[in-house]
Amino acid sequence: MLIVTGDIFSGRDNPTWLVEGQEAQAVLRELALNREALMAQELGAEAGLGYRGLIIDLQSDTLTEEYGLPESFRINTGLAPAEQKGQEIAERLISRMLDQPSVNETSLDSSVQQALLENITTPAIQVGPVTVPEQEPQPEREEITPEAVCFIELGRFNPDFWNASSVVGRNNCYNYASNRRTNTFAQPGRACGNQYRQLTCAEVARGAVCDGARARFNCVPDQERPRWFMALVVAPNFDYHWYRKQLEGFWGHKPGGTPARNTDNSGRVVWNPETADRGPYTQFCGYFYARSPMVVR
Repeated sequence: MLIVTGDIFSGRDNPTWLVEGQEAQAVLRELALNREALMAQELGAEAGLGYRGLIIDLQSDTLTEEYGLPESFRINTGLAPAEQKGQEIAERLISRMLDQPSVNETSLDSSVQQALLENITTPAIQVGPVTVPEQEPQPEREEITPEAVCFIELGRFNPDFWNASSVVGRNNCYNYASNRRTNTFAQPGRACGNQYRQLTCAEVARGAVCDGARARFNCVPDQERPRWFMALVVAPNFDYHWYRKQLEGFWGHKPGGTPARNTDNSGRVVWNPETADRGPYTQFCGYFYARSPMVVR
């Protein structure tokens, strides 16, 4: 009767589970009596990296009439008195998730459950929309180091291309960084038939290189342009996240199925992904080129 999604990942599919029978009816009754616990399902560009709340999808049109609820919404959790009921309902759903059937390929394990419970009152939703700074540094069109001179292309920041309602939830950070809108929530290595096996820098990078990306300073010839400049970070053994450098000089990114943005978890423009506030994505893995032969899926 209900599909519950813990909106917490950027690269991986979010944990999603089914709630049926009397348990679903009890949750719906509680929500119908506590409408302050509801908030809109769609987030703006203020969505950050990390836990962003629980999404509830009703699976029958009769439920919307019976309980007077929207067909899809988020549970509003927090420390304010008006949000405490939402927190109670969210904790109830998360505490019982391991006993429910999963709806996608993401396993419902204790580590994911613990992460959801620990962050339930501190969603990574910051005040401050996508911004274009008044003073923009000159974009760098090449990376010059003692090891190599590698040319790259830089596209203008175009969040509208990624944030339309029909595509925003179907493309993730890997789609955005590689600049390929596949509507498949692409995974590193899936297109080449050798998807990453662990959530480590080495494994996620291996998957991307298998898809056709190149590590920094392994220069890409002109005939394989555009060569988009990407950066990879990892929340160890949990999830990964990618950024892409833009013509304006900052870095854009797309946290999971939420809108593309150019700010970090503190609401600051991302001029350097190595020093940005990345929430739980504590490991910086390095830079890569997404060249034209690269295929993601």
